[in-house]
Amino acid sequence: MLYHLTARCILPKSEGGLQIEVLFIDTDYHFDMLRLVTVLEHRLSQSSEEAIKLCLGRFFLAYCSSSMQLLLTLHSLEALFCSHPSLCLLIVDSLSAFYWTDRVNGGDSVALQEATLKRCSQLLERLVAEYRLLLFATTQSLMQKAPDAAESSKQPCDGDPDYRAYLCRAWQRVVKHRVVFTREDESKGSRFALVSRHLKSNSLKRHVFMIRESGVEFC
Repeated sequence: MLYHLTARCILPKSEGGLQIEVLFIDTDYHFDMLRLVTVLEHRLSQSSEEAIKLCLGRFFLAYCSSSMQLLLTLHSLEALFCSHPSLCLLIVDSLSAFYWTDRVNGGDSVALQEATLKRCSQLLERLVAEYRLLLFATTQSLMQKAPDAAESSKQPCDGDPDYRAYLCRAWQRVVKHRVVFTREDESKGSRFALVSRHLKSNSLKRHVFMIRESGVEFC
């Protein structure tokens, strides 16, 4: 999904894109540049090397291997946003990558993790406000609520009953929308579902979609 989101943003307006710049912070080391190029090739009416280069010129990629490195990276972004006013989208994949790594030693490591994530959340909140950014941050499904009779009777369209917030409160205050992705039953093929919850109004929306090379198709 993030590849297609990125492609839609960096594609030129003549190709149905938004023609804006994107900063992608990869903490899982899962980002595949060839995959992004493939998506762009399928979205461009004339997929030339020059057209791909123009699209990628609007894309910035940073890797972080620890929570402290993520904090330092966020601190250094001020100059980038000042010099690139068309940089409108910030993606962090994922914000919870170092959760267990930081907690495995316990004691001071846990306290440091909480302080670092709190500071990262504050920096993200400030960057979003000052530079009018759209922020997408993914988290892993590390914890789920124990099901009870009331919850087990709910259908997927009723919301996200299994979701359990585990990151710090500072991050929870930053979140305005929560989107939970799930894979549909395998017998239905490569179909996915998402439940979007607006945390202020508590309104819910559910969509079923398929991901193809040409883009995301909603069912």
